[in-house]
Amino acid sequence: MRDEYDARLWQDSHQQTYAGIDRLIEIVMQAFRVLHRQHWASPWTQERACRPDFRCDV
Repeated sequence: MRDEYDARLWQDSHQQTYAGIDRLIEIVMQAFRVLHRQHWASPWTQERACRPDFRCDV
């Protein structure tokens, strides 16, 4: 009886720990995605509005 109780507690605590680690990894990966996007963003690749006196379709 005691072993079953301990096994359940061990399993529950590990599932919660793994879920927390998964959330932490996802947050860190999202931060790296944002940093990567900012680092590799080039001003010439972004869409900009054309000046009225300049033809943009050329």
